[in-house]
Order: sequence, then C-alpha cells, then structure tokens
Amino acid sequence: MVYEDTYRIRQLNDLKVQHEINSINVLKKCLNESKEQTHKMTNLLDNFESRLSALHDIIVPVYDSTNILQIKHSNLQTAVNQLDNILEYYKTVENLSANIQAGPGQDISSYLSQMDKLKGAIQYFAVNKNQSQKAENEELWNKGKINVDREFETFLGKFSDLSIKKLNMNDSLNDQTDSSSNYGSKEYAMNQMICIIEWFKKTEQTHLDKLYDKIIKCRSQIMLDNIKKTKSRNNSLGNNNVSNSISLNTNNSNSSSQYSKRSSLAPLSPVSSNLSSPLSENDSRRVTLRSRLTENLFSSSDIRKKTPKSNLNDSYSNSSVQLKNMANLYQIDEEHEINECLKFNEIVLKTLSMFQLEVKFIYKLLESDNFIATRVLERIFDPVLRLLHVETERLSSNVKHIQKKTTSKYIVSLLSILSEMVKTKPQFLKIFQESTFKSTKTMRHLDKSTQLYLEIFVNIEKACVEYLRDVADSTKNDSEAIHPNGNIHPITTETLSFINNLLPFDVIAGFISSVVVSENSSQEVPSEVEIKLRRKASEDNAAVFNRIAYQVEKNVEKKVYRISLAEYFYRLLKYLNLNLKKKAENYQDQNLKCIFLLNNTHKINKLLGQVDNLNQMKQQEINEFKNLCELLAMANRLELKNYYETEILNHKREYSKCWSRLIPYIKDLIERNPFNSEKLKDKDRQLLKDRFSGFNKEFEDIYEAQKRYYIPVEQNELADEIRQDNVLYVGSQYQKFYNIYSKINFATNKDKYVKYTPEALNAM
Repeated sequence: MVYEDTYRIRQLNDLKVQHEINSINVLKKCLNESKEQTHKMTNLLDNFESRLSALHDIIVPVYDSTNILQIKHSNLQTAVNQLDNILEYYKTVENLSANIQAGPGQDISSYLSQMDKLKGAIQYFAVNKNQSQKAENEELWNKGKINVDREFETFLGKFSDLSIKKLNMNDSLNDQTDSSSNYGSKEYAMNQMICIIEWFKKTEQTHLDKLYDKIIKCRSQIMLDNIKKTKSRNNSLGNNNVSNSISLNTNNSNSSSQYSKRSSLAPLSPVSSNLSSPLSENDSRRVTLRSRLTENLFSSSDIRKKTPKSNLNDSYSNSSVQLKNMANLYQIDEEHEINECLKFNEIVLKTLSMFQLEVKFIYKLLESDNFIATRVLERIFDPVLRLLHVETERLSSNVKHIQKKTTSKYIVSLLSILSEMVKTKPQFLKIFQESTFKSTKTMRHLDKSTQLYLEIFVNIEKACVEYLRDVADSTKNDSEAIHPNGNIHPITTETLSFINNLLPFDVIAGFISSVVVSENSSQEVPSEVEIKLRRKASEDNAAVFNRIAYQVEKNVEKKVYRISLAEYFYRLLKYLNLNLKKKAENYQDQNLKCIFLLNNTHKINKLLGQVDNLNQMKQQEINEFKNLCELLAMANRLELKNYYETEILNHKREYSKCWSRLIPYIKDLIERNPFNSEKLKDKDRQLLKDRFSGFNKEFEDIYEAQKRYYIPVEQNELADEIRQDNVLYVGSQYQKFYNIYSKINFATNKDKYVKYTPEALNAM
C-alpha cells in the first residue's frame, strides 16, 4: 500500500518535471526568435540613420537658400508697400479733395478717417521736406478742419434750447429728439461732438482752443440772449426801438492760450449788450443817454480773447467809474427802475436754472477732462455774471438820484433783490464749486465766479447802506415847511412809511442797519468790509464761507440783526423827534404848536403798538416780534414808547391851557353863590351878564381860532381824546355854572347871555 502511494507521487513529480522542461524549451525558442528580430531591427535602424544623414546633407543647404529668398521677398514686398504708401501720399489730395471739401455729412467717423490720412501725408512731407506737396496737403487739411468745425457748430446748435427751456435736472440731456434735424437725436449729436473733441486731442491739440471758444461763445450767447428776452418780455413801457441785441464779436478767432493743465483760461471781459428800455417821447433825451451809457458799459472785445488777469480788474473798475461819473447826467424814472428790480429777480432765477443746465451739459461734453470742463464753465459764466454785476451797479447808482427816499419804494425793490438772492445763494455756490477745479483736497480758495457773484451782492448792499444813511440824514436835516393848520408833517408820514417798508425784511435790513449804526459806518461800506471778511472766511474755512452774514436760520442769530434794525429805527425816530420839535418852534400860536406835536407824536406812537410779553422779552425768551414796539423791546429801547406816551400827555396838558381862560369867568361863582335868588341887585345882574357874556366871547374867540387847527380823519381817536379832556376840564365846570345861574332871571333877554347849553358847548 505504501509502495503504491510512493509510486504515484513519483509519477506526478516526473510529469511536473517534464512539463517544466517543455516550458523551458518553448522559452528558449522564443528567446532565439527575439534575438533574431532584434538583429533585424538594429540593421533597419542603422540603415534609416544613414539615409537620414544623407538627406540632411541634401536638405540643409536648400533650406538656407529658401530662407534667404523669403527674406529677400519680404524686403521686396515691404519696399513695394512703402512705395505704394509714398505714391498714396502724393495722390492724397487728388483722392480726398472731393470728399474733404464736400464735408462730413452724416458720416463723421468716415470723414475723420480721411482726415487722418491727410494728416499722415502732411507728416510725411514734413519729414521728407517736400514743401510744395506739404503746402497743398495743409491747404486741404485746413479746409477739412473748417468743415469739422462747422459740423461741430451744427451739432452744438442742436442744444441751443437747453438753457432756455425749463427742464428737470434729473432728466437726461439726450432724451430729446429734434425731428427737424437730419442728424437724429441729441444723444447722437452729443456723441459726435465728443468724437470730434477726442479726435482733435489725438491729431491737433492746439485746435481744441477754437472748439472750446466756440462752446463758450455759443453757450454764453444763449444765456445772454435769454436774459435779454426776459427783460424785453416783461418791459411794460412798450416798444423796443432803443434796445439793441446782445451780440458777441466774432473777430480775432485765433487764440494764443492753450487749454491745458499747465495754462489757465483768463476770464472774459463783459460782452456787448444793452438792457435799457425805451421811454416816452418826453423822456427820449434821458433814454438816449441811458442807452449810450449802457452800450458803452456792455461793449467789449471778442469773448474768446483772453484778458490778462492784471488787466481784468482794471477794465472792470473802469466800467464802475464810468457808470458813477455818467450817472449824474440823467434823472431816473423811479417806477421804471422799480420794475427793473422786479425783472432782475426773475433774471436771477432764470440764470440759476441756466447755470444748472450748463454744468450738466459741459460735464457730459467734456467728461474726459474735468479741468478743462471747469475752466470752460468759468468762462461761460463770466460774461453772464459780469452783465448782472453791471446791472446791479446801474440799479445801485439810482439811489443817489432819488429825491424823496422816505416815500420811495425803491428800497423795497433793492431788499427784495437781496432776499431772492439769499434764497438762491446755496444753489449758486454749489454750481460754482462744481465748476472750480481743486488740485488738492485741502485747497480752499475763492474762485473768480464766486468772487464776482459776491460782488453782485455787495453792489446791492452798498446801495441799501447808502439809502438808509441818506434817509437818516434827510430825517435829521429836513427843512420842509410846516402846515399852517398843525397837520401831520410829511416827514413823519414818510418816515413811518419807510419803517413799515423795512419791517418785512427784518433780518436783511438789520444787516444793512448794522453797518449804518456802527461807529465806523461813515468810513467803510460793505464793499470794503464784508468782501474782505468773506474772502478771509473762505480761505480759513470753506464751510463758513457758504453763509453770507444775514443768511441765518436760528432765531437767536436772527435776533442779532433785528436788534441792529431796532437801533437804526431808534436813531431814526430820535432824529425825527428832534426835527419835529425844531419845526414846532416856527408856530407863533402855542396852541397850534401843541396840536402839531400831538398830531405827529400820536401817529408815531400808534405805529409803535404795544408789547404783549414784556417780561419774556426782558428775559430774552422771545426772538420774534409783531410790531415796532416789540422790535424796540428786543434792543432794550422800550423807553421810546414811554417817551412818546409821556409827550402826548404833556402836549395835551399844554393844549388844555388855552381853555383855562374860560375858567375864571365861572369858577368863583361855582364855589360860592353870593346872590339872593329872590331879588337880585342891579350890580348882581350886571355881574352875571358880564360873566356869561365874557365866557361866551372868550369861548367864541378860542373856538374861532381853533377852527384853523387840523386833526386828520385818520386820527379821530386823538380828536376824541382831546374833546373828552375838554369836556372833563371845561364842560363839567360850565355844567355846574349853567345849572345854578341859568335859572336866575338876571336879564329880560336872558337868551342873549345864556347862549350855549352844556350839551351844545360839549358838542362844538
């Protein structure tokens, strides 16, 4: 059994050995085949390498030759192209002349591309020094520029209504289309203008000056024409025979200065304009002179001419001096000039609207260069502001020609101008800030537009100061004759009317009054003081500069100027009172003197009114006022009210003395009755006759004398008070006398002596 197992195991082992031997034989066979294949591949690769080496020896020389040929061909092609370009330069004028001279039409981009080719030819002939060809190309180039300029003006003209129409500032400048134009919408026109400006920046930057001048001229002219239309539209005096259109001189189109960040744009001199209006035939001489004066002031050289900074103020001052020197040659039509002030208010509002639109327009047109945009805006604004400045100088110069300033409404017109300008000032200053280039964040300066704008303020302020000073002087020194009947003197009525006119402008008038009542007011006026202070404020703190002195919002701040106004009124009433007392001395009749002073004092006291909250005002808890008396209480000048009330009592007491001459006839007989009522003696009868007849005669003399005295109907209250005082003083005494002695039969014709009953006496 064991033997059989061993035999099987051996057989299995033999089979395995045989299998392994067979595998080895197969592997050997494969190895031999691999060696054979490797040998063949090695021979093949060696053969391929030898052939590649032979091919390399053949190809490399051919490649080098081909490369040389390609370089020569490229050079030849370049030379041919350059020759073609050179020939093209010589044919540029011939090829482009028709298109360039015809103008761009609607395809401005294609036209500018042709202009670029012409510019290239000019540059080529400049380098290669072919003067004849260069001159020929430059001539065509200049014609092309003229056409581009003309096209730019056409596009610019599409926006001629932007400063006239009342548009919402939130609306787009481009959302309006012009159906009458072949160039489509304003958006298209704006894009084409921007394209032209950018093209000149790349090709000829020096020509940008002319484009900017065209913009300045066009936009300024639009605003100036609009101002003239506003004045002429509101002209209530009729025809426009004397009016001349506001025009801009277009000579001297070449500008020497460059609109670059290294050079500045000088402000413009005032543009030619005439804002005067015709009057009646009787005033034709005055109109002619005024027109000539206005024309002189508003005429100037080309708007595009850059005035040196040093000459600007000189020319500006010369206009002011000329205005002052010539102003005395005519008398003003006050009603017309008041209307001019009203028109000026409308012009200020119109100017604000135009400036707002102009800022938006220019910044969109010149959005690629804010510096240039600010300089262009400044020059656009300059002639308009100067025109307003000259107009305010003219309006201000009228003050010296007003004969009766207390009765004139001209001060109301001037203060209304200030009031409207105060309301619009923040918007104007915002515009000027947007149109002023700031080189650094910390830079603070007073730009030219703002300075000129503030000088417009100062012209009106100076006129108001002069007006208030003249009113005070005329009130103090008035020499107009008194009424023979003791009526209210015109200076009183006029002064009180003047005060009433100023009260609605309490804060602004208070600012003006603060200059008048100041100690140095006779030496300095706002043009010398306020402008310096405001400029200093602008340099120290831009935020402080944004507030003009009297533009305050808090009541505590307003109170300061209201107190100044109260001080001015106090001084004015003091001058009036002294003048009235001086005039009263001219009356020979003491009673008439009292009536005169009573009439005037009562009218003044009535205007003062009453103080409702005196304690609160003393504690400075109330900053508002309802009447002149409360305004004076703010300044602790309430003693003026007490003074007038005391004066009224004193004048009444003095006046009542004229009736005291009646009392001696009746007083002693009232106190004691010496007669026996049953039987009178002859001397007693005669005494009563003498007393009654003496009383009657004295009363009739006084009554006849006082018929000449006059108390106006408007002062019925005063007349009633005087009559009541007389009733209490004389009437009550006569009533007692009459009751006692009228019943006594002291005469056969008693009615001859007892002529007046107490009722009849009191009624007279």
